[in-house]
Amino acid sequence: MGLLNFRNPGRVWQVYGRSVFRYATPRKIANALRTEYAYRRRIADVKSAPYILFLEPLYYCNLACPFCDRQIFPDARKNSAGRLTPGLYDKILEQIGDYLFQCQIFGQGEPMLDWPLTRQIIEKTHRRRIFTLVSTNCTLITPQIAREVVSCGLDHLVCAIDGMSQETYGMYRVDGIWEKAVEGLTRIAEEKRKAGSRTLVEWQFLVHGHNVHEIPAAKHLARKLGLFIRFAPLRGMEFNPTLREYWKTTGLRADTPAGQPLHDWPCYFLWRSLVLNSNARVARCLVYQNVAEYASLHDMSILEAYNHPTVQRARQLFSRAPVPSGDFPAPCNNCSFYRRHHGGPPMDKPASLGWALRILEGEALPPAREQRPYQRPHHRQFRCPKLYKSEHPDSAR
Repeated sequence: MGLLNFRNPGRVWQVYGRSVFRYATPRKIANALRTEYAYRRRIADVKSAPYILFLEPLYYCNLACPFCDRQIFPDARKNSAGRLTPGLYDKILEQIGDYLFQCQIFGQGEPMLDWPLTRQIIEKTHRRRIFTLVSTNCTLITPQIAREVVSCGLDHLVCAIDGMSQETYGMYRVDGIWEKAVEGLTRIAEEKRKAGSRTLVEWQFLVHGHNVHEIPAAKHLARKLGLFIRFAPLRGMEFNPTLREYWKTTGLRADTPAGQPLHDWPCYFLWRSLVLNSNARVARCLVYQNVAEYASLHDMSILEAYNHPTVQRARQLFSRAPVPSGDFPAPCNNCSFYRRHHGGPPMDKPASLGWALRILEGEALPPAREQRPYQRPHHRQFRCPKLYKSEHPDSAR
């Protein structure tokens, strides 16, 4: 995927290819080429528009997945959660709808908790001839929702179910019920078959050491339901040996050496996309969606937010040439996901925000190799009781 600088080859055709072949226009293509030129040249002041929109309908969820930002940064948006308003989305479509190839409708919340709102967003987007993708944990799929999902114009549905038993599924999908998730998946598959729908249903299975033995059974069920299944490694513990050991990820993917970025290319979120949270605030990327907010669309236009001074400064981190001295915005300054030419050392997500300094109450920050993830007062945050107890010796657990 070196040409595209994209880390998810399983979706290159299903999402990116189909969005181009189905919905391309001369205006969209011309804009995307200008944006890609700016990305490849690492130009900070971009004169074109983003061509991908990551849209969070609501900031509420019925599960507590340990590596979700809702769990890692529980206080980040507790006073500004919200639901996206239809009027704001109309404004977005009016300003950049002609340039968008994709609208990926998910975030830190479960879209099916407010299916009428999510359906309205899908229908409006489809009418503007923009590719739509929704990601769901599939535990809230009623027969009516299943029928509407495959008939509302949705192009791609991701159903996240990571196991073939309650024991393995519940390790990561905390508070989820495996039977309900599979029942929802089955309902969608049946309604898709009945309607002859063009919606591509993808079963996403995040693989770790506790569920890897269930891959054959998952493949069998996917064939039985007539669904595409995509296996991807569970991510989120790359800089912590204890977490890697707990989730037994060794051998499932290449371990990332401490101090090395995960991807040998510049961050594409800063150029290709706009990330909008349900509280109308824009974030610099999807990886740090909860804690990289920098502007409100109530105060400025889409293009002003896309080319905001803090975003331009973040883009300068990837310039091979010298850049003006001064501070860079967090967490971009210490991002461990993409190769930077400026800024500080790669750190894990909490440490890159300086949370470690506050949690340790003045204790010196450990070297990058030894940095510890931020721990909320609840061991299931990272599903690693030993790690929790080592850092909280007085815990009743």
